[in-house]
Amino acid sequence: MTILQYVKDFATPDVEGNYPRDLQLEPIHQTIKLKFDIPNFRVVGSVTTKVKANVLGANKITFDAIDLEIIAVDGVDHWQKNDESLSFFWNKNYEKGEERSFTIQYIIDHPISGLYFCHPDAAYPDRASYAITDTESIRTRYWLPCIDHLSVRCSIDFYLTSDESHTMLANGKFIDEVKNGDGTKTSHWSQTFPCPSYLITLAVGEFVSYQDRAADAGKGQIPVAYYAPKGYTSAQLKTSFEATPKFLEWMAKKLKCPLEWDKYFQIATFHHGGAMENISFVTWGDFAILNEKEALEMLWIVDDVNAHEMSHSWFGDMIVCKEFSHAWLKEGWATYMETVYFEDFYGHDENLYGLFCDARSYMKESDSKYARPIVTNKYSSSWDMYDMHLYPGGAWRLHMLRSKLGEDIFWTATSDYLNTFKGKVVETIDFQRKMEEHSGLSLEAFFEQWLYKPGYPKLKAEFSYNEKSELASLKVTQTQEDKDKEIGLFKFPLEVQWESADGQIDQRVFEIKEKEQTLYFKVDKKPLQIVLDPECKTLFSLEFNPGDELLIRQLTHKSVILRILAARELLKKGKKKNLEAVLAAYRKEKFWGVRIEMAKELAKSPTFAAIEGLVSLLESETDPMVLQDFIPNLSGMQYPIVFDAMKKFLQRPETLYWATGAALKVIGSQHTKEAYDFLLQYQIGDGFKSLIESSLYMAIGNTRTPEALDYLLAKLPYGKVSERARRAIYSSIAECLTWQEKSIKQRTIATLLSHLKQEQSEAMVQNMIRSFSQSTEMSLTGGFNEAKAKIATQSHPMVERIVKKIKERQDPEKIEKKFSKDMDDLKSQVKKLLARIEDLEAKSTTE
Repeated sequence: MTILQYVKDFATPDVEGNYPRDLQLEPIHQTIKLKFDIPNFRVVGSVTTKVKANVLGANKITFDAIDLEIIAVDGVDHWQKNDESLSFFWNKNYEKGEERSFTIQYIIDHPISGLYFCHPDAAYPDRASYAITDTESIRTRYWLPCIDHLSVRCSIDFYLTSDESHTMLANGKFIDEVKNGDGTKTSHWSQTFPCPSYLITLAVGEFVSYQDRAADAGKGQIPVAYYAPKGYTSAQLKTSFEATPKFLEWMAKKLKCPLEWDKYFQIATFHHGGAMENISFVTWGDFAILNEKEALEMLWIVDDVNAHEMSHSWFGDMIVCKEFSHAWLKEGWATYMETVYFEDFYGHDENLYGLFCDARSYMKESDSKYARPIVTNKYSSSWDMYDMHLYPGGAWRLHMLRSKLGEDIFWTATSDYLNTFKGKVVETIDFQRKMEEHSGLSLEAFFEQWLYKPGYPKLKAEFSYNEKSELASLKVTQTQEDKDKEIGLFKFPLEVQWESADGQIDQRVFEIKEKEQTLYFKVDKKPLQIVLDPECKTLFSLEFNPGDELLIRQLTHKSVILRILAARELLKKGKKKNLEAVLAAYRKEKFWGVRIEMAKELAKSPTFAAIEGLVSLLESETDPMVLQDFIPNLSGMQYPIVFDAMKKFLQRPETLYWATGAALKVIGSQHTKEAYDFLLQYQIGDGFKSLIESSLYMAIGNTRTPEALDYLLAKLPYGKVSERARRAIYSSIAECLTWQEKSIKQRTIATLLSHLKQEQSEAMVQNMIRSFSQSTEMSLTGGFNEAKAKIATQSHPMVERIVKKIKERQDPEKIEKKFSKDMDDLKSQVKKLLARIEDLEAKSTTE
């Protein structure tokens, strides 16, 4: 079988392998000089690049460059340009080890991607004025001629020129700032540690700041500071990021590897969607800027992301992956360090819950979209690699490796890996060899099974007990095998734990390696509970019901994951006794994550009593960490009891942004004119970051009424609502449009495509296209293809996939097959529901 068989759903059919760049001539230093004209979204620049010959006889180097106006090139004999690159030639060949420099003078004018401008205009007069970069994974080429690949690393000197009133920031150490006598100044920053293109960052403009205490990350005190556009406050920056010095000191000690940076700065702006780990200067979306009220709901997320991005300083920045194929070595590690942070700061429950959520995210993608190896060079765009396989999937492989090697060996080997390869590029084999060196184990089988092959174990277990022989048996079946996807059987140790009738806890480790195995153990009486993998050491999904009484007992297990799994299994059949047990367990449950998951399982229960139970639990639930996830479980439940519960919740004196938004969306999901009228009259109140405003527009779209669509379309034009809310408008229209008549759809799509032509923001264009990813409207596809010119090439495969899916939904044969499948599924669900109703009726007559 070829590798393409297990990546065909992940990559395009004609995908080829991706490999590191040839480096006969290698850039080793760049001097970047940029003069900013922010009001006109324009920069005059030059870059002088020193290159070193790694071989004898080289005389050519090619840089990535898109949509740059080249003014002049000095220091080469001739050069040529095409749409996406610049090639430079010398008549005299290089000697091995020889160094030469050349300079490119160029202009950046309204760049498509990579460098983003913000400036006030008539529609948004209160905007701050600034320019900032965001370049992962290959977007530096839109503002800087370079070899835009993570394996090429340069030291850098920045000379940034702009208005005297502006703050100017970049990677590395601040050297000096000079006034030029014409109302401008030039700021010099020096990044001496080699930096790949995707980690280069600069920001110029009107920013507020908060200077935090210095932190010792292993090489003495370094300054720590946070920035945001004018309009935010220093107090909000402090609220959001004040854990940073503590995290830096903890991480350096945990990893036993000093940080090489001269500072640790962070900046948050509207132009970033998530966060990015640029060397010594982390960039964030302004979702991370919290006031005291939003911090009640979101500070744990900001802290989590803070730990993630910071850990990249070690995994991804000081050590760089040689190719995107091995990006799990940075993203898997950064995701895993999140759970390690929770473990060390908040305890084992937080750690386990993080692992549970990571497993769910990875399994969902693997089951519903595609199953790919964690390490693969078969991808259409490097950006596509940044998925749930890479982040939580990679994190789980590290967790299993830690469980296999043990604490001391794992962390000692990790420290050695970091200190050995600091300043170098690595591949997966480098990490594997360090783990083998310290453990004395051959890890070939582990890496082959978990990193280089797709899928994960899916287990179905059946328990029985023979009182006469006092023998318990556990039949374990692996159900994941799929030859088409090249997913095979797995070999792994499985811990089985049971509680004896006298309360004693015992466990054994079994080796799972067959499709079906029966595991036996002696116990004098039927166990009170039996659980698999009690310490959460192995990644697998589990279908297991040992019996209601054992599961009810499991609701009190010390493991948060096992309490969640018990509730899930108990609620599947809608039994009254089980429902009451879970509701009682919820009311006693102290850990917020378990309450969130119990609420999710209650929402899936087939009985109306579970809905009543959810509403009753909401009455007493006050934890901001729980409410924002609890309330969405009631979405789509079109009952007066739910509508009334949401209206009552919205009357609470303490308004929580995200929980309030969730309640509004639940009201919208009633899909009624009454819900629409209620939402239309709702008073937003606190407008911080347009959080409630955005949710309100989403809720209005959820009503699916023609009036809602007209209302949203009237809000869509540039300047009508806040910029943050405009993103929600597109998503809301997409939701509402699906349910309209054909003539309304046609009129609306024409309006949307007109707006798409006018959109200048790359983020807004991508947001609009993604909003319609589930659409069946062919008339959208032409506009989507045209819009690719407004976004980075790394995002083109995303657009192409969406267009392809829209077209496939028009295929009559596929439509008929899907309809037949949906009908079969519906019939199956109805049969199961009728069986459950009969079961419940029978039980009610005997109780």
